[in-house]
Formats: sequence, C-alpha cells, structure tokens
Amino acid sequence: MGLKGVAFLLQCSLALAAAMYFDLGEQEEKCIIEEIPEDTLVTGHFFLEPWDVKSFDRSALLGVTVTVRDPNHEIQMSKRYGKFGKFTFTAHASGQHYLCFQTNSTRFSVFAGERLKLHLDVQMGEHSIDHSVDRTKDNLQTLEENLQHLISQMTHITRLQEYHRMKRLKDFFIAKKLV
Repeated sequence: MGLKGVAFLLQCSLALAAAMYFDLGEQEEKCIIEEIPEDTLVTGHFFLEPWDVKSFDRSALLGVTVTVRDPNHEIQMSKRYGKFGKFTFTAHASGQHYLCFQTNSTRFSVFAGERLKLHLDVQMGEHSIDHSVDRTKDNLQTLEENLQHLISQMTHITRLQEYHRMKRLKDFFIAKKLV
C-alpha cells in the first residue's frame, strides 16, 4: 500500500470520527433530541469556530451555554463554556432529552449576525449506575465506624490497664516502706 493509500484511509477514518457540526448564529439556540435510557452516562465534546474564517470578527470572545432538559422538560444541567469544552450528565429518566446550545454573546441582537459552526460529539455510555456499589460503600462506612469504635475501646482498656498497673506498683512500694 502506497502513501496515497495510507492518506486515503486516514482521511476516511477522520471523516468517520467527526461526529457532526451545525450552523449556530450569535445569540441563537439550537437543540438536538437524544433518546437516552435511564441511568446512562452521557458525555459530549464540542468546539465552536467561525463559519467563514476569512470574515473572522469577534468569535474568539464567544462561548457556548449548554443546557440539558429531561423528558419532563426540567433543566438537568446548564453550564457556560468557552470555545470548546466537555459536558457530562447522567440521565435520571428514560426518554427524549434535549441538548441545547446557545452562544453567550453580549452583543445587541441587531448587530449579532455572526454565523458560527459548532462541532459536536455526543457519546452515551452503555453501562448504568450500579446501585449495589452504593450499598457496598454504605456497608464499608459502617464497618469503618465499627472499627474506629473498637480501636477507641482498645485504647481506653489499655490506658485503664496501665493506670491499674501503676497503682498496684505504687501500692506495692508504699506497703514495702511500712514493713
């Protein structure tokens, strides 16, 4: 396989690795809808860049606000990021989750006309939260507390034994002086 073949395979693999991108205007919010099972970990990576690099205005100062809503339309996560970032959340209910992205521009809406490209890669974990791990942690915490209690009791008993030993020695020497 020649250099051109390797370059072609590399280009194909890079094209497959790019998740997606979409047009996002300044002060515009766009959402994607993902069907997510309960107790699934979701991780997203994004990168914001100007749509036309030649007409680069002030997109270097822009960032993204990521808002995640659950199937009941309640906000599960909302956070501001810079030009690129990573967000993570766990779905608490099964169903359609709304992942919304909005630039955090402070320009007046009449002047906020810059077009941006938001690259987005969303990965959903196949594993769910294992509740037995929480029970194991609780059991370990109980065992640790019991062990600490036993250690403090042993320390107390050792001090009592030392006290009685010293008291007996003192009584022994006092009795010897009297005889």
